Amino acid sequence: MFCKQFFRLSRVRELIKRYFCKSVAIEMNIPLKYQIMKPKDLIFPFSWENRRPLFEHGVLFIPRYYQEHDVWNKTAWFSVIQHYPCIHIEYGSGNGAWICSKAKKEQEVLWIAVEKRFDRVQKIWSKKQNEQLHNLLIVCGDALSCTQWYLPESCLDKIFINFPDPWPKEKHAKNRLLQTSFVHAMHAHAKEHAQVMIVTDDDTYREQVLESMTQQILWKSLLVAPNYVTTWPEYGSSFFEELWRQKGKTISYMHFQKQKGFS
Repeated sequence: MFCKQFFRLSRVRELIKRYFCKSVAIEMNIPLKYQIMKPKDLIFPFSWENRRPLFEHGVLFIPRYYQEHDVWNKTAWFSVIQHYPCIHIEYGSGNGAWICSKAKKEQEVLWIAVEKRFDRVQKIWSKKQNEQLHNLLIVCGDALSCTQWYLPESCLDKIFINFPDPWPKEKHAKNRLLQTSFVHAMHAHAKEHAQVMIVTDDDTYREQVLESMTQQILWKSLLVAPNYVTTWPEYGSSFFEELWRQKGKTISYMHFQKQKGFS
């Protein structure tokens, strides 16, 4: 009896892994308790030679070193995004703990997790599948390309950037996320009065972020001088927030709003 049950369970898991799509599992009437998706169940969908934008299984794949963003048919992707009246996005979602928690609590909001590392995308995807977060989309690609080419204009209500890499060495400054081009791209794709929240544990980078966000007069700080706070209880916790606090670091929260009349 045990061997027969084990065989059946193994067969069910094999089928789920083969088809690897939750909708197929439901169609096959497989009980929810067997629909356990592991990060490795999400397979990278194309080779280097065949790289192209692709939207499947709730993930938008944006290839690196790809220049033909404007020719991809975005109809299916945009139809999902435009179905929701309220859209929040997180750039650099890591393993997805923070955004999955938010998506679970605020199911009327569409949450978009942007993460360029595929191994982290796999972890976000498994959480999305196992927690049935239908209001969470994932982008496997870099933040600037995603924003410039794959988001409708004036669609974002809130933007979250949690613990971006500060790239402290000057020779690596070009890799920092909060460059002028990205600040402008966020502004172009944010709704009127949209808000941006940025969290960092690096004091030097904090000052660079404040300068980058305010020097173009596109965004204004919603916090009084020094334009950041070190506690925000309702913000939510993440892996890096807990890690840096354990190491005795101070966490800085910055809060901005889109300026009206600038483009």
